[in-house]
Amino acid sequence: MEGDEAAVRVPAIARNFRYTTEELHALTSQRMNVRPGATPARQSRGFPVVVFSHGFFLYPEQNSALAMRLASHGYIVVSIAHPGDAADVRLEDGRIVATRPAVPGDDPRFATTLKTLAGGQDLATSREALTVYGEALAATRLGRSFVEWRDDTLAVAKAIVGGNEPRALREVLRAAHRNRLAFAGMSFGGATSATTCKLVDACRAAVNLDGQNFDPDLFDRPVGRPFLLLLSDWTRYSLFEGQPKEADFSPNDLAYESWSAAGRSGDVLRVRLEGIRHMGFTDLVALLEGSKRVERVGEIGGDEALSAIGDVVLAFLDVHVREHDSVSIDRAIARHPALKRHEPARLKKWVVGAGS
Repeated sequence: MEGDEAAVRVPAIARNFRYTTEELHALTSQRMNVRPGATPARQSRGFPVVVFSHGFFLYPEQNSALAMRLASHGYIVVSIAHPGDAADVRLEDGRIVATRPAVPGDDPRFATTLKTLAGGQDLATSREALTVYGEALAATRLGRSFVEWRDDTLAVAKAIVGGNEPRALREVLRAAHRNRLAFAGMSFGGATSATTCKLVDACRAAVNLDGQNFDPDLFDRPVGRPFLLLLSDWTRYSLFEGQPKEADFSPNDLAYESWSAAGRSGDVLRVRLEGIRHMGFTDLVALLEGSKRVERVGEIGGDEALSAIGDVVLAFLDVHVREHDSVSIDRAIARHPALKRHEPARLKKWVVGAGS
């Protein structure tokens, strides 16, 4: 980031995540091998479009390495901001939309039921918790943001498919295959990708970089499209209080496919990346140094993390958006020993025990 953009974003990121601005120095000093204003390539059938959403309190450029990787292989990547839930954003008219602070008043049942779902207790307890969860979500900050992010992303997709994009994107999107979309994102943005892909006819696949599902309609239900879920290493670094560290259960096992078909859907690929924390699914994994690096992003090396994420996301999209041979996904995973396919083994045992 440079200039006014860096002056607004970097202090906001530091504030939101309790980093020092010195820790984030690389955001303004590192350079990528890209050329702003490059003439877009052209091909007769057009390039597929990936709509990307950042994480909660994060920023649209947070996965530039992944975007560059996809763009260099023939995808148009449109990374969008969710003002108010992003690090401070400067709008085109010069106004700055700051991160909205959390406010008290959330329905307390939401936190209680989320803790139950993350705890991996049993099938009956999870079903009971989900009933209350769905009622409580709307009366929370996350519930209101869930609706806003879904609507933001749907509006972007509608503009792309309908040819009503902003003028600044018109030249690039002239080369787009407007009915061949994918949705991707990190954290809350990754969870949003599943919700919106299911609602957009032009969406061919969705990618979630370590986002916990919050959509009541996606627990015990399929996305209905090919879906990649890349997970942080919860066996070392739990995301939620009370989350088990055993490899046989992730809270997201309760989402994205019906429980009766858990682990048997060929459309859902779950992969854990060993040694990485949640924030490691951003470019910060290769930019942060110092004594707090492991605390921030995990033990995995930055180059290895970006390579593993880029390889498996690219292979997945090539298979499901471009209809390449599915063996490329297996090869991508095999190249990186830290990538481990995840099977929802605990959920499968529950289902068998319940006779479902």
